[in-house]
Amino acid sequence: MNDYVTKSELKEIIDEQSKSIDTKIDKAVTDLSEIIAGFAHQVDNRFNGLEKRVDEIDAKYSSLLNTIDGFLKRIDGYETEQSARDNQFAKLLEWARKVSKKTGIPLENL
Repeated sequence: MNDYVTKSELKEIIDEQSKSIDTKIDKAVTDLSEIIAGFAHQVDNRFNGLEKRVDEIDAKYSSLLNTIDGFLKRIDGYETEQSARDNQFAKLLEWARKVSKKTGIPLENL
């Protein structure tokens, strides 16, 4: 048995090891690519779900704002009516006091 390795034997060993390493690296790259693709798919699904929820919340928020705007419009209308009614009542009361003085008929509780 020979304790020495020839150049050609060394080259064969290196070529075999190189092929084995290349195969392992290719498999590792493929496995890693599959893992990254799966992760990207999961992240994409989560973001799609979050976008859907944000859209739903936005729609509810818009609806709520529209409802509040409607209530504020109604309140503003009521306040305008009350102001006009109070003004009209004050004028009628003033007129009634003048009539009361001229006719001599007292107004009670006014």
